[in-house]
Amino acid sequence: MKIMRELTILYILVFFLGGCSKNETILFKDDFENHKVGQVPGAPWEKTGEGTVLIDDTKSFSGGQSVHLVSGEGYTNRAIIGIDHIFPILQNKYYGKLKMYVEEASPDGIHWTMIQSSGKVNDGEFNAEVRYGGQHHKRLMANYDTNGVKSDCWQHSEIEIPEQEWFTLQWYFDGSKNTMKLWLNEEEITSISVIDKGEGCVDNGTNGKWKFPVFENVLIGWVDYQTGGGKRSIWIDDVVISSDLIQE
Repeated sequence: MKIMRELTILYILVFFLGGCSKNETILFKDDFENHKVGQVPGAPWEKTGEGTVLIDDTKSFSGGQSVHLVSGEGYTNRAIIGIDHIFPILQNKYYGKLKMYVEEASPDGIHWTMIQSSGKVNDGEFNAEVRYGGQHHKRLMANYDTNGVKSDCWQHSEIEIPEQEWFTLQWYFDGSKNTMKLWLNEEEITSISVIDKGEGCVDNGTNGKWKFPVFENVLIGWVDYQTGGGKRSIWIDDVVISSDLIQE
C-alpha cells in the first residue's frame, strides 16, 4: 500500500509539472468568444487605422465568434489589431498562429501586410518592421521595412493566399538570429523563410541586411500600401502566441 501510494503521488507530481511546463509555452491566446459582438475587440487588443474592426458572429472557425476586419485603400485605411503586453519576449523570439478567412485578396500590383512585429534594433540606430503579406498576383511574401534609415526589402514566393475558405497561418520571428518563417496549413513555405537577407531591397540603407528589432508588439489584420485595390474583407479567429512551435 505504501509503495502504491508513493507511486500515485509521483504520478500526480509528474502530471502536474508536465502540465505546467506545457502551459507556460503559451504566452497569449484569444478565440474572441469573450468579446461583445458588434464592438471593437477589448483589451489587451488595440486597433489602428481607419478600417473597420468588429467582433462578428456570422462567420467563425471555432465557437460562435471571430473578428471581422474591413480595410480600405492605402495605409491610412488599414484594419489592424495588435497586442504589446507580453513584450519584450524572452530571447526575443516567438511563434504565432491564427485562422484566417479572406473574401478576396489584394489585386496584382498591391503590396499588403497581414502579420507584423516591430521595434528598435539593438543598437537603437533605427526602427524595423518584420512582416508577412503578399504582392504579385496574390502571392505570399516576406517583407522588411525600416525608418531612421531607408530600407524596404522583400522575399517572394509562388504560393497564392487562399480565398473563400478558412486557412491556418503560423509564423516564427527570431530577433536574435534575424530569422523568419511562415507555415500555411501546417506546411512551411520555405521560399519565404529568411535568414539575414532576402532577394532585394529598395532604398537599401541596411546594405541588404535584415537587421531584426527587439520586438515590441505583434500586429495582425490587413493593410494595402497602395490605392486602387478596393476594400478587403477578412476574418481572424483562434490567435495563439507561444514560445514553442504550436501543435494545436
